Amino acid sequence: LVIAAGAAVTSGLALVRPIAPAQHTVNVVAPPPAAHSSSETQAAKATACAAWDRAARSTALASKSSAEALEQSWTSPKSLAALATEKRTGVAAVSYLRTQLSDATPASTAIPLHEWMSANIDMLHALNMRHWDDADRQLKRGNDLTDVLTSECGLR
Repeated sequence: LVIAAGAAVTSGLALVRPIAPAQHTVNVVAPPPAAHSSSETQAAKATACAAWDRAARSTALASKSSAEALEQSWTSPKSLAALATEKRTGVAAVSYLRTQLSDATPASTAIPLHEWMSANIDMLHALNMRHWDDADRQLKRGNDLTDVLTSECGLR
């Protein structure tokens, strides 16, 4: 009984006098942005552009093969295999391209590359969901970015 009474008194006192919050003692400061030399930036841009060129060409080739197979039939084993190859190629191209970007890649190159990858992922998702209009919009978005990247990378 004495222990229960002591616990009730202690609880009452704790409710009357709230505990003061701990004082803020640690300041978290973001690290400064990494400084890259112009040669590192140029090398990163060249690497990213070369990777994008390979990724874009492989996805275009897979899309062309898929379109040719679909002209014959939407349900034939050949067209289904071509569609599956197109999707695998798209996923592999985006995955590969992500590994080729670095912090030294200039924003003028990295931003359109990320948008191109996003457009491809969105297009593949729309194809899987059979949202054909959205897939067409994403394809157009990716094609528009192809023009931007071709210019940025000095290709063709």
